Amino acid sequence: MTDPLERLRLPIVPIEPRPEFASALRRRIQGAEALAVREPPTVRYFVDDLDAAVAFYRDLLGFEEELWPSPAFAMLYRGDLRLLLSVPLEPHVLPGDTLPRPGGSNRMALRVDDLAAAVGALRRQGARFRTEIVAGVAVNTILVEDPAGNLVELFEPRPGYHERGAGDRPTRTRDDAPNRPRGDPNDH
Repeated sequence: MTDPLERLRLPIVPIEPRPEFASALRRRIQGAEALAVREPPTVRYFVDDLDAAVAFYRDLLGFEEELWPSPAFAMLYRGDLRLLLSVPLEPHVLPGDTLPRPGGSNRMALRVDDLAAAVGALRRQGARFRTEIVAGVAVNTILVEDPAGNLVELFEPRPGYHERGAGDRPTRTRDDAPNRPRGDPNDH
């Protein structure tokens, strides 16, 4: 008796991997490929009161002071994140002789383990919030303002949250993504 599902089985087709993929995999297996060194991310915020900004990030959000060489610039770290705080002066002049202003809507996002507890602690210390806690698909978030009005997003992961691990790299580029249309758009 033959298998009734035999007609539905797909044929086995051998696939040759791309040469560069096979070569990279071979190097990784043999230990010849070191993990890529990731540069720490850097964010610059413009502030109007450097003393207040440094105190906010250091005392309320747990950043460490690295450099404070002048009344117009300070460098702080939280983990691998480097934060540059600058008072907008002549070196920052934009086209049209305008200076950057603090308080835009761009922001950095900082992960916290317990968002409600972090918000409570920040409120007790006088922090100003632009929003209340919002439940998203993968994270709960809230926006807190630094003394200059720059936004900092605090987030707490929810079930299903994904974050790339150290040393992970994307395996596909946009051009070789499986669902990207190829050739004539009418061929689909």
